[in-house]
Amino acid sequence: MVVPRIGTRAAVLVATAALFAGLGGTVAATSATAADTSAAGTCTFAGPKTVKTAKVDSINIELRYSTSTRCAWGRIYSADPGDKVWVDRSSDKGKSWDGPLSMTAVKSGSDTHTASRYDGGYVMRACAWNDSTGHIKCTGWY
Repeated sequence: MVVPRIGTRAAVLVATAALFAGLGGTVAATSATAADTSAAGTCTFAGPKTVKTAKVDSINIELRYSTSTRCAWGRIYSADPGDKVWVDRSSDKGKSWDGPLSMTAVKSGSDTHTASRYDGGYVMRACAWNDSTGHIKCTGWY
């Protein structure tokens, strides 16, 4: 019997969709941990630059980074209320990762961002879920 293989991308999408279903569309707040503070203190949005981008349908996804605090966050715009953004963090260049982290949804307007998370020693990416289509997309790792 031949067992079909699922590509990594397809597996991620299936796992993320299952996560959304299991969360019932809600996300619990996470407290700051040692992994979420920079060497200089708490992560901030100071000196931001966009380091990776992607699109899911018409939603723009950005991975933003602060060189002064070594913290990163996800941002979406051209989005609708209900669309979600989060970040994933990996210590092995994306082979495995922790996430979704700091997931947040657009409540009103057309943009939102996650909390900033420390990324010293990690790579990160930002991901978004289109509430209308169920499509998910992530930026590349940075």
